[in-house]
This record gives sequence, C-alpha cells and structure tokens, in this order.
Amino acid sequence: MSQAYALAPLHEIEVSTADVLSIKRNDLVPLLNDQYKLNHFADQLVQAQAVLLQGIDPKLTQRLSQNIEELIRQLSVSKKYIRNRKFNALQRWMGIDVEFGAKQIAYYRNLDRLLEQTHSLSQQLQVEIQKSQSRFNQLSGLREQMALHIRAADEFLNEYPSFTQQHPLDHFAERLAKKTHSLRTVQASNDIAIAQMQLSQQLTFSLLDRFKEAQQVLIPAWKYHVQQSQQSASAASLAKLDSSRESLIQTLKKSLENSSKA
Repeated sequence: MSQAYALAPLHEIEVSTADVLSIKRNDLVPLLNDQYKLNHFADQLVQAQAVLLQGIDPKLTQRLSQNIEELIRQLSVSKKYIRNRKFNALQRWMGIDVEFGAKQIAYYRNLDRLLEQTHSLSQQLQVEIQKSQSRFNQLSGLREQMALHIRAADEFLNEYPSFTQQHPLDHFAERLAKKTHSLRTVQASNDIAIAQMQLSQQLTFSLLDRFKEAQQVLIPAWKYHVQQSQQSASAASLAKLDSSRESLIQTLKKSLENSSKA
C-alpha cells in the first residue's frame, strides 16, 4: 500500500548552499536594478504547483462505491435465485419452473455485468492513483525549490546592503520581505491541498485493496460454493455457501466504510 508522508515545514527542508548562492547571483542581484521583476520572483513555482494540485477524480470513486453497494444488494438477495428448487407437476404445467430458470439466468447475467463494470472502474482508479502519486512527487520537488528560493531571499535581505547603495525610497528590502511572506502564505495554502490529495489517494487505495481481495479471492470462492450447492443441496454445502457469501458482503462493506471517510 502507498504511504502518506507528512510534509516537512519549509524551514526544515535541507537546501544546497551552492544552489542558494546561484539564486542570489542569478535571480536576486538583477532585481536590484529592475525591481518591477521582484513581483514575479519564484512565480514559476507557484504556477507549476497550481497545475499539479489536482486530486483523484471523486466521480470515479463515487461510481466504484455505488457499484460495490449494488454488488452487496445483489449478493444479499442471491438466495432467491441460486438455490435449486423442486417444482410439482402443477407448477411445471403453469411454467413456474421456466420462469424461475429465466430469473436465474437474468440474475447471473446482471451480476457478471456488474462485476465487469466494477472491475473496469477499479482499473481506471488504479491509473488515477498512479497519476496522483506522480503529481505528488513533482509537488514535493517544487516545495523544495520554494524552500530554496525563500532561503536565498531571506539571506539576501541581510547581505545586500553591504555591497550596494539603494535609495531609501526604493523600499527594496520591504518589498522583498513582503514577497517572501506572500510565497510562504501561498505554499501553506498549497500544502493543505497537497495533504487532501494524499488523503484522497490513501482512501481510494484502501477501497481498491478491499475490492481486489473480493475479486481475486472471495468472489471465486463464492461462485465455487454456488456450483457445489447446486450439485449437492446438503446442509454442509449450503452452510459453506452462506458463509462465503457473508464473508464477501462484509469485505465489500468494509471497503465502503473506509471510502466514506473521504
């Protein structure tokens, strides 16, 4: 299962001294002579994060949850359709046996269709999780770059008066301090969105994990017991059928309990 990582505060992120120096020389020193560009310092990082702050499509997760709910409903009424029934002559003459057989076929077809749809949704969500993880990795890199730019700006505020004379009316120090404060505020807001992305990813993964267990283990086991019960309507085979059905239903319910926390 993918892991959720706590975001380190910007001031705790380790940065390279060489990279800090590079930003001072190449990005901040030129601003002394062109302070209009100061408003755009590190804007590329803000814009790049804005593009990536996109979580897993909640509609897909909702559709998968709805399909699982429908699976639970269908399994809950399965006794009406899957157990063999004996019909007397009058019932056969009235076609009740044919009607029951038709309902059985319709039930199995509907169940298979529902399983195929749910499987397809689970595959789509698996791709969404991979994309979400990729976006998170990129956002983590951009956070490190943001920490680097803010560190460079903070140090530059203390250092630049020693090698340049600025007119008091330029207010460079004040403007740069406001800019770094703005960057910190934007990053704090982005961090909330990133944490929500992680939570959504974790809950979706949990939903898929439970469904995968049901799909690969419990559903085949239930179908096997269905076949066994139709071949032998003994009390033991029927008990195994009921037990496997209940295990399957409970696993699907647990998956919905986890996803409802989103």
